[in-house]
Amino acid sequence: MSDKINNQITYRPVPGRGLVIASAIQLRLDYLREQGYELKHLNKLGFPYTAVQNNIESLVGSVEVPVGLIGPITYGNEQVHAVAGTLEGALIASINRGAKAISLAGGFTAKVARQRMVRAPLFIMANDAEALQLEKWVASNFNSIKKVAEEYSNHAVLLELDPERDSESLHLRFVYTTGDAAGQNMTTTCTWHALLWINAQFEKETGVAINDFLLEGNASSDKKVSQYLIDKGRGVKVTATCTIPEAVIRKVLRTNINQLLQFIPTSKRVAKANGMMAYNINVANAVAAIFVATGQDLASIHESSLGDLNFEKTEEGLTVNLTLYSLVIGTVGGGTQLAKQQEALQLMSCSGAGKVERFASLIAGFALGLELSTHAALASGEFAKAHEKLGRNKPVDWLQMQELTTDFIAPFIQANFNHPIQNIQLLDRQVENGVLTHISKKVNRKIMGFTAFDVSDEQGVNYALLMKSKPLDLEVIKGLHIMAASIDPQLSDMISQFRKNLEYNKSHLKEIRIAAYLHQANYDFMPHYFGHVEQENREIYALFMERVNLDNVQIIDSENRPEEWGSIEIIAVIEALSKAQTILSNHSAPKVLGISEFDLKKSESLYRKMIALVCTDAADNRFEILHDFLEDLIEEPTATNVSKTVVHNDFNPKNVGIRSNNQPFIYDWELAVINYPQRDLVEFLAFVLPAEFDKRTLIKYLRYQYELSKTQASWDDWVLVAQNMTKEFLVTRLSFYKTAEIVMKLKFVDRVYLNAIRIIEFLESE
Repeated sequence: MSDKINNQITYRPVPGRGLVIASAIQLRLDYLREQGYELKHLNKLGFPYTAVQNNIESLVGSVEVPVGLIGPITYGNEQVHAVAGTLEGALIASINRGAKAISLAGGFTAKVARQRMVRAPLFIMANDAEALQLEKWVASNFNSIKKVAEEYSNHAVLLELDPERDSESLHLRFVYTTGDAAGQNMTTTCTWHALLWINAQFEKETGVAINDFLLEGNASSDKKVSQYLIDKGRGVKVTATCTIPEAVIRKVLRTNINQLLQFIPTSKRVAKANGMMAYNINVANAVAAIFVATGQDLASIHESSLGDLNFEKTEEGLTVNLTLYSLVIGTVGGGTQLAKQQEALQLMSCSGAGKVERFASLIAGFALGLELSTHAALASGEFAKAHEKLGRNKPVDWLQMQELTTDFIAPFIQANFNHPIQNIQLLDRQVENGVLTHISKKVNRKIMGFTAFDVSDEQGVNYALLMKSKPLDLEVIKGLHIMAASIDPQLSDMISQFRKNLEYNKSHLKEIRIAAYLHQANYDFMPHYFGHVEQENREIYALFMERVNLDNVQIIDSENRPEEWGSIEIIAVIEALSKAQTILSNHSAPKVLGISEFDLKKSESLYRKMIALVCTDAADNRFEILHDFLEDLIEEPTATNVSKTVVHNDFNPKNVGIRSNNQPFIYDWELAVINYPQRDLVEFLAFVLPAEFDKRTLIKYLRYQYELSKTQASWDDWVLVAQNMTKEFLVTRLSFYKTAEIVMKLKFVDRVYLNAIRIIEFLESE
């Protein structure tokens, strides 16, 4: 902070400068507050300030960087995990895809060529002759200089002095090994004391004075990129190598060897023409992410990312190696002493002495995985597919969090309150969003998903509410498009191509309109509806509903816990589902709700593609039967005397709960379509029935639905439709889940698949 007093500039220093003690920290925070800056978040420390007293000055707080789990990657005979810090979406996923390819190929090997740290002081002499004289004197006194330098460290070992004269100047590179520390500080100290000795001793022995000297004259390439680093280097030089068979490249990287190789020669030529040092794709991403997590010197990311990537086609497949010339890293000292950073190193078995070569090898291995994954994405077209905009270029005045006030929300919900609303208070509470919302959030930063708030009326009655802000259907498709691009670029194209035929069409409208429609019909089996808003010009589509009190719930989010569902609960859900379908079977409902009939045949090629991907990725041939099911659905007409209705179409225990009074509540109707009512039941039963359930149990539930429907159709027709709806569930939704498992594991998929197959077998015998 500077002020002018009598036209003189005065400088107000920050209080407690340099001190990292509690009183000094508070003085600095008070100082900032006086200037109008309140550090409400930055000033919160996740570590004791005493832990960083030697690492920072003028401490006022800390920032957090999220870390993600990478690996496992196979190194030798080990499966190794690590954590990587980043705010760049898809980086962790890409490293993991490369790690998977390397591991399925048998892993990688690594060779450390050297570990060294360099300081390069500069001496200024009176003329060229004196500079040459100093160079010769230094060479003849190496052992004495080495002894002086090494007195000031227990770990630094001076290996050589590498001179480079420039007229009357002499650059003298001090080359050390520094054990398991990066060594920049220790070599600075050692070199400084050696300089003082040289300055005095040279003049004493020769009578020639050194005009001046500088600790670092820039000849060491400290925190810079240069040819010197490639030729001689600082830090650790390490090479990671793996050979990946064609089958693994096709299965994991979704491309082939020839496609990977065809772009490399011209890419290397242009890189060389542009003056690029060495050749790689995005090594810096992996290096930076691991540096952040493990307490390394972030200013050394630049030189540490100097890497050379090479590909060679062999009889075994594609041999890939990555050389990192200058990894400036340590497993002791510096930021590695902090608890979280130390824990990150421990996860890799790289904490403490004797571990720096292993650490370098693992960084190189994970960086190699990222190089493979990114190059494969570029070569296959996946990278471009994941960044397409799908026409979302127009500016929109999106809803902002600061707008969520009583004045904004109250008009949309007041009609469902008995007394005037007095106050609405937003809560700093995280509510887990569904998969579609999570995927859609990759598209933009508008408000999506749940926001929790409390409402109080004039009588002092409090209500717990949620606002569910819906992404547009186009944003859902875009999110799916990005996810599919990492699986197969053709699949991402198909999702965009057939989006109007899929259940995601109008998803932003269907859920809020169905909730309003069911509420108007006095339907009780859902979270209580309080209102909704549709503002097309601002893309605001939000549903206001009850925030269900988990203390009054016995089953929720149980897609992975089928044991919680007994006969009483399943029967109650069938009753609630039938009531909803009866209400929604009104002939005017689909038009009012904007819901269209689902027709698998309109997107046949998409489902063929998904099934092909599932079968290719599977370890066995169990999913081959999905091809037959698809053919059955295309060729065999379904019984026409069973009436269609609006179905939930995502009817599983993720979207169905049971309150403590055994009353079901159904939610998330965003994928609703017009289809046969059995579609919801067979999906639900595939999730909640135990393995090895018997035919009698299945038929009991199906017949109960049949009786509740009061249909004119025969029982045989009802069974036939249920059989076809189970096949449709497998071909459309289950194949989608299984395709998604290529990039993210879902615990329930194999269990649900086997249950659905068992349902079909029992229905065929009925």
